[in-house]
Amino acid sequence: MQDFMVTSHRRAELYHWFTALFSAPLADSEIREFNGYDMHAFLDSLATLDPLKDATEAFRRQAGRILQLKKPHVELTEQYGRLFGQPSLLDTSALAQPEDEALMLMAILLKQHGTRLEDDDPLNVCNQLEMMATLALAAADATDDAQRKALLDKQRELANLLIIGWLPAFVDACREQDGFGFYAAAAELLQAMFSMDLHYLNNVAE
Repeated sequence: MQDFMVTSHRRAELYHWFTALFSAPLADSEIREFNGYDMHAFLDSLATLDPLKDATEAFRRQAGRILQLKKPHVELTEQYGRLFGQPSLLDTSALAQPEDEALMLMAILLKQHGTRLEDDDPLNVCNQLEMMATLALAAADATDDAQRKALLDKQRELANLLIIGWLPAFVDACREQDGFGFYAAAAELLQAMFSMDLHYLNNVAE
């Protein structure tokens, strides 16, 4: 049970991190953290996992390139606007049309749990990533096996019915439209992490 709690908190941390990367332009202070000990330690921990090693190192290189820009905050904010303004790559309906069952699931989860984001659109990439984090933490705090299992089932449904549908198209679109490469690298790292997490949910988690 202790292992499950540790894993759930780690999974939530990762989903929160990706939500922060994509939900808004990064602040100056957040960009400067790319060269800090905590960020390098975080990326080092990801790179120890074979499925994440290449994508993690690619993201690290892109983060290093950001720091070399004359005006990193300005240039990264402009790139963010091109990708995630309007029309936005964060709108999953433009990437893959979800089934009614999947939309209903996400709408119910938003009503039950909410998110820390201002936008409560069930089709928003960041709301779905944030919901995975929320459900993982709730499962870690569950008081009995039935509640924990129900929360794991919700994570499996959300991953298998919604996220798996739009994520490959999201990664492809970021690769095509991100001329600098930072958000493309972040999207590829997200896909690598999600693939590993999906295997965990479908084959390991109980």
